[in-house]
Amino acid sequence: MKGGFALRSAAWAVLARPLRSLALVLSLASAVACVVFSASALGGFTAQLERLAFGAYAATLVIRESGLVPSRRGAPSLDDQARLLEELEGVESSAAWVQATAPLRGVSETRSVTVFGAYGDYRRELDAPLVEGRWLTEEEVGGLSRVCLIGAGMAFELGQRERSLLNEEISLGGPRCRVVGVLDYAETRPAGRFNDAAITPFMAARRYFDVRPPGEERGPGPREASWISFFMSPEVDMQDVRFQADRLMRRMAGVPMSRESPYSYDDPGADILEQVRQRAALSRLLWTFTGAALVASLIGYGGIALASTAARRREIALRLAMGGDARRILAQVSLEHALIGAVAAVGGLVLGVAGAAVAARLWEWPIRLSWQAGLLAVVLGWTLGLALGLFAAWRAARTPPALAAKG
Repeated sequence: MKGGFALRSAAWAVLARPLRSLALVLSLASAVACVVFSASALGGFTAQLERLAFGAYAATLVIRESGLVPSRRGAPSLDDQARLLEELEGVESSAAWVQATAPLRGVSETRSVTVFGAYGDYRRELDAPLVEGRWLTEEEVGGLSRVCLIGAGMAFELGQRERSLLNEEISLGGPRCRVVGVLDYAETRPAGRFNDAAITPFMAARRYFDVRPPGEERGPGPREASWISFFMSPEVDMQDVRFQADRLMRRMAGVPMSRESPYSYDDPGADILEQVRQRAALSRLLWTFTGAALVASLIGYGGIALASTAARRREIALRLAMGGDARRILAQVSLEHALIGAVAAVGGLVLGVAGAAVAARLWEWPIRLSWQAGLLAVVLGWTLGLALGLFAAWRAARTPPALAAKG
């Protein structure tokens, strides 16, 4: 009964001073909204930055021959790819690539371009939309068809602005391939290697293009790849996957664990570690600004809460002089701040989510709503309101009535 009376008294006190209550709600709601918006925006920012920097490589195992440790077995092959697909857990798909160079005669000059032979789920690594034409079919990438996709840079060099290049045959160092699709510029940094290149079926590249590195007498086998990519599920531990792949590759190559591995398991073109460091540094900077704004909002709320309670010293003194119980006064003032903290927390959560949705539309990148951050913000707002309310009420209740009545 007493609890219900204290709650009604607290609600009446909050509604009786709408401007003071509104100022308290707005100051605390801004702090809560700051936490929710920042957590959601930074989550989406991290995902977008990861996509722009890494593309499919954020969770990709890339196996290639190590240039530092010689191996009698040679580069990884399509047979290795098939074996690893059976043994590794969490693999969504895989692609094998062979890389070559060939002279291309453009509109103004003849220059060297890169030719990539693809096998498997090659589209995940291209990370570029088609401007015109079609993709290489599964039957084509598994055969010897002389068809190709060309990157945006190569298409520009061949005069795409003046005419369509579809179904034209281009000469790449003698062998010719028919253009079936033209790519737009890559959307991620690692995929930029395909902007000025031709993509052909794997076996066609092996058969029709000389892929031997300069100075190497032994040519690669017909099923050997320059690198093999395994696209893993997001929840997979990449360090564990690399260990498993190294163990399997060593077993197939007959290389003991006591020797250095003849294979590497990261793509040097992706530069992932450096990109991760840059992303982490930028995220820390943004969180610093967010923390400063949060602290400023909470300081403002605390100042308003203390000032509003201090302004009621005369009222509290009169209640004490009339026989009021200090504990009831403490309970009422604490409930007032608890109510304000709850309303502000919920309002801040709604404002933060709404702001994140608007930012997602304006910035055109995904916003990851963090319900953990939202829950933390609600608890933080309510706890802060309750704590400051208790402190302000304790100060007011301990003030001597005669002194408080003077104002």
